[in-house]
Amino acid sequence: MSAAAATTTPFIERLRTRIPSVSQFLRRARTDRRNVAYDLLPLLDYRGRQTLGRLVCHFKPRTPDLAPSPLARSLCADLCEEGFTAIQPPIDAQVLGDLTAYFRSLPCHDPYRPHLGRFAWDQVPSDDINIGYYTPDEVIRAPHALALANHPDVLAAVELYLGARPILDNIGAAWGFAGRATAKGVQRFHRDYDCVGNVKLFYYLTDIDEDAGPHVFVRGSHRSSILETGKAQTDADIEAAFGTGKLVTLTAPAGSWFLEDVYGFHKGLLPVSRPRLLLAFQYNLYPTPHSPKAPVMDNPGGFDPYINQVFLR
Repeated sequence: MSAAAATTTPFIERLRTRIPSVSQFLRRARTDRRNVAYDLLPLLDYRGRQTLGRLVCHFKPRTPDLAPSPLARSLCADLCEEGFTAIQPPIDAQVLGDLTAYFRSLPCHDPYRPHLGRFAWDQVPSDDINIGYYTPDEVIRAPHALALANHPDVLAAVELYLGARPILDNIGAAWGFAGRATAKGVQRFHRDYDCVGNVKLFYYLTDIDEDAGPHVFVRGSHRSSILETGKAQTDADIEAAFGTGKLVTLTAPAGSWFLEDVYGFHKGLLPVSRPRLLLAFQYNLYPTPHSPKAPVMDNPGGFDPYINQVFLR
């Protein structure tokens, strides 16, 4: 695709990517009112998202006397300029060990192949399964998960970036399996159309080198409406639109973490030699239909009830 052709897709076509009919839109709205904002969001390009995001922030709370640390300010500056942050040092080894032991002990699943049921991460029942997922309920109950999601520097950086206090939403953990022939789902370049303002926190729970499914981000694409189609994009189209110099591959040891504006184009590469385990927490300006309709557990104490309203009672 030429640079001239890499333009914004007409909004009706973008809308049909999410909701092909009015009847489906109304049915989804009745099922979960959060679907209304979620399904209409692809109508907006980058400028529209910015405008609506500022309006939403006007009605959202802010932390009184917010005093972000130098790290929080640095993380926010990276998000503004690049769309992702520098990779941060690994978390405590004991925390990492507890997390990986927890997820290794739980069976995962492929929501696109429910007939295969749940399976151990090292006993995948089909080569058609590229990714094994855990449910949000399972992720939020993982050891240290709440503490990691409520890291003070992360919360401050995200609030600075979004312009209002964030809401923890759309959390997940998943294995990417090695030796698969074709990329599927989030292994293809895509934008996340979850909210008018969203930042995701990624933790690598296994060592990630070039052969272990590293995350790839298109630098600066979080501030661009190029290839605004609502659909996944090929590597060739991304390279033609943005240039190969904008593609950043993030390798790091287990326990490392980074933040990202997931409206920018991103993907996880297919693992080649060994599986990868990834943990992710997303921060939005309002809840989305990706998370439970009602909180799933009591607040163990000390965690901000506004930020954690989706998951904690």
